[in-house]
Amino acid sequence: MTHYDIYNREERAICSHLFRLLHESLDKKGNSPLGQFLSILSAKVKGISLDNLNFDNVGIYSEVSIIRDAYFYQKPNVKTYMDELTRIVMTQENIKACKLYSELPEILSDTKSTHPKQIIQKADSLNIPLSESERQVFGAIQSMFNAKPDLVITINNKLIVIEAKFTEAFSKEQMKRTRNIAEVWSSLLYQDLGFNEQPETYVLKLGAKKYDPHISWANVLDIARTTYSIEDRTLIALEKGVDLLKQSKLS
Repeated sequence: MTHYDIYNREERAICSHLFRLLHESLDKKGNSPLGQFLSILSAKVKGISLDNLNFDNVGIYSEVSIIRDAYFYQKPNVKTYMDELTRIVMTQENIKACKLYSELPEILSDTKSTHPKQIIQKADSLNIPLSESERQVFGAIQSMFNAKPDLVITINNKLIVIEAKFTEAFSKEQMKRTRNIAEVWSSLLYQDLGFNEQPETYVLKLGAKKYDPHISWANVLDIARTTYSIEDRTLIALEKGVDLLKQSKLS
């Protein structure tokens, strides 16, 4: 252990240890760390049932960018995909009138010329007019291409999207964006995540107890203590992380 282990406040670092923890002993199903994690969520979150799962279609992903990666995978034939994405975002933004991606000027919808997260910037630089509705929709799409929800779990017909914070509070704007992203995944990209039909989708919070998350880092530490020996680096990192939260009066 180094001195830095004691005061490391990097969110990605502690999330990396959680990612490792949730992959342990998956053959134990409900008794695995993942099973324990889901059981805590099922007990604490009203209206969610994550017990008695048979552990089909188990996937655990970190910093997920499937909207961006699906676009890259489908290049250069992206217009059908991007038109569907545009329609979903129009509904989310309550926009009735907006050009579809394929209806934009060619230079804005050509994969060789403009990435979706550059549409507004490129339009402005070339003096191509966009309506306020189009700016709102393609601005939201740009945010989706930039965003990376921290942790995603697929299991059976459940899609669980988790925003994780270590020492910080949760942002209403970020949670709204994450819910919108999860809706795109569950309606447009569910087959890419191994589902045969649209899954039950939950967007949940993991963080310090002060910020009223659905599951806390103290809960995660409890799971790690039943999984690892005292010399294990993940257990050490989680213990020091929870200690830091206690010292900061956030735990």
